[in-house]
Amino acid sequence: MSTVTDNDLRELKDLITQLSDRMETRFNQVDRKIEKLTEDINEVKVETATIKSDVNGLGKRLDNLEFTNRGIFIIVISGLLLATNY
Repeated sequence: MSTVTDNDLRELKDLITQLSDRMETRFNQVDRKIEKLTEDINEVKVETATIKSDVNGLGKRLDNLEFTNRGIFIIVISGLLLATNY
């Protein structure tokens, strides 16, 4: 059976340190990607809210336009009916 030397322990310690550094680097990369995804999701949420408000505004404009068109239509029909009676 072989014995463990100080050199073997140093090599093992160096290997563990290297692996730890690599893992830390990978974790940092993952953290940056998660932060980027979070920023992208927040941008999408803001854009979605903006689009919803624009759609609501367009809906109100269409309602007003329909009301106006209905009023004009009634006035034109009433005018035609009155003109044909005279």
